[in-house]
Amino acid sequence: MVLFQYAVVVSVLHDERSTQSLLGKFKITLAEQGGEEQALNATNLVDRKPELPLFIFVLTGGTEAEAMKKIAAERMLERKLPVVILAHSSHNSLPASLEILAKIRQLGGNGSIVQVDTKGSFGAAGLRDIIAAATTIQAMHSVRIGVVGKPSDWLIASSQGEAEVNSAWGAQLVEVPFSELTEEIERARSISAPMATGAAMREKAEFFKEANEADMRKSMDILEALRTIVRKRALNALTLRCFDLVLLDGSTGCLALSALADEGIDAGCEGDIPSIIGLHWLRLLTGQIGWMANPSRISVENTAQSAEMLIAHCTSPRSILTSYGLRSHFESGLGVAVAGIVPEGDVTLVRIGGARLDQVWCCGARVNASPREEGLCRTQAVLSMPSEKADELLTKPLGNHLVMVHGNWCSRIEMYTKLSGTLSA
Repeated sequence: MVLFQYAVVVSVLHDERSTQSLLGKFKITLAEQGGEEQALNATNLVDRKPELPLFIFVLTGGTEAEAMKKIAAERMLERKLPVVILAHSSHNSLPASLEILAKIRQLGGNGSIVQVDTKGSFGAAGLRDIIAAATTIQAMHSVRIGVVGKPSDWLIASSQGEAEVNSAWGAQLVEVPFSELTEEIERARSISAPMATGAAMREKAEFFKEANEADMRKSMDILEALRTIVRKRALNALTLRCFDLVLLDGSTGCLALSALADEGIDAGCEGDIPSIIGLHWLRLLTGQIGWMANPSRISVENTAQSAEMLIAHCTSPRSILTSYGLRSHFESGLGVAVAGIVPEGDVTLVRIGGARLDQVWCCGARVNASPREEGLCRTQAVLSMPSEKADELLTKPLGNHLVMVHGNWCSRIEMYTKLSGTLSA
């Protein structure tokens, strides 16, 4: 599978036979990592796949100007894409790479040098993380995130606008009037939208209580309405001012948002802007489906190396759970929510924030239990985490909700922030 493409730059002082022999030593190594060489036709790249990142392989010294021509031709600085330079230990490859990256930084760009050898090993930075980060940075520039209604009134630190989102992340916010949702809900009800998804959810649920069939019907109408908006607006993700449904319709969006995430459309609640960016960004970066949750309890012991935190929310995607039941939405007692069991194991917690959305908090943690306490949102997880990271949440919070994904991804997230040029960890 091709994961990235690379353009080779070589000095005219080296004859073609020797340079091809030198390049041949690296081709297998790069191909094993998902790399595909870009052929040249005069000065133009042939068979360029624009959805893949393009790296610059500095085969020899004396190639600085040639590398800058290729970077300019790809409009990498203009498009705010990172410049990843592949270097090796002979033929003045590394000195030339340092000069190229220095110029990139002088021009306001960003990038990284990856050292490769003929034995198939790479330098300090993991190439897989760099490939994923560069690919995601590029992909985020074509992301369309719907904001259905406005952010909830209580999210006073989490309602940044189009300018902040686009500047820090490259994504586009698409404002969707709440009236558009209610019109689509009415349309779904008038044609009796299919209940197949709801029936499958009921069949696999451990229990179904507090909510009733009428609540399930409303939830499926909301799901169908959101699917229609996603299709009409060409959205990759959306966040919903969900509590207005409680007041206007006596229903909630919990089950619909859960279902959308499992269908590939990341869906957040309360109109939270940083959280929906985090959900979709982490899916692109890690391949994992995220869960947006409230930190409900944090216990930090001064003498302990680790702290305990309980997170909870009602919209967990079913695919990240070992099992689940269906209950009413916690705060309102209306609608249908997911009461799931989160499997034990390593997870990563992320929070995006700051006035310009340019800060990223990341923490590796472990799920130790998944209780079903009353007085909290329906899906719950008890996590252990480093005490200093828990203390940061209490002393330097970036906002309310956190995003959780399974696995340990902090090194990849750190690589993304370094390559982005717009974020700080």
